[in-house]
Amino acid sequence: MSASDAKRESETKDAPAASAPALDRHERMPIGVILERRPANNPWEEFRWRPVSVVPGAPATEPWAVVFKDGSIEHYFAGVHELELHPRETERYLHNLATETPSVYVVVHPQSSDGPLGVAVRFVTVSPADAEAYAEGGDHIIERVPMPPAIAEWLVDYCSLFHVTEKFVKRKRKRHDPEKGFGLGAGSNDYGPSTNE
Repeated sequence: MSASDAKRESETKDAPAASAPALDRHERMPIGVILERRPANNPWEEFRWRPVSVVPGAPATEPWAVVFKDGSIEHYFAGVHELELHPRETERYLHNLATETPSVYVVVHPQSSDGPLGVAVRFVTVSPADAEAYAEGGDHIIERVPMPPAIAEWLVDYCSLFHVTEKFVKRKRKRHDPEKGFGLGAGSNDYGPSTNE
């Protein structure tokens, strides 16, 4: 064995074992979304759509393929979507994990020209606040689906690395100065100077 071979072998022995790649501050995971379509008992719409589950990773399934059928109820694979994590959202992620049933929130637009069946997945998140922001418009279907264990483990690892507990700081009250009056102006109310002079 040459000297260079011996050196290379000793470096290999001393090298640390390969570990899992470190998590990034803005982690992303592809997840497949399963939507259920069932007949609507409604003269204004033919079908009702709702998310029923998510699949971690990017399954090798054709988008909008039927993955389950029971009479008139069908489950469609609505494609792969990106679940993204942000360090500022860790408090909300931890709140989600602490619930009885941790969830992934799926936002669906039921009258979309983007999808071949007139429906499209708009957003997936593990932050309840992000999902709630979509509820304000009223045009979307927002459903919680059970969080698969692989996503929960990934989320726990992420929060353990990036969650920072903010210390509560009590504000000190300022003493009232009778010379300055109240509120924004020197008048009799908090809304500005008094016009009564």
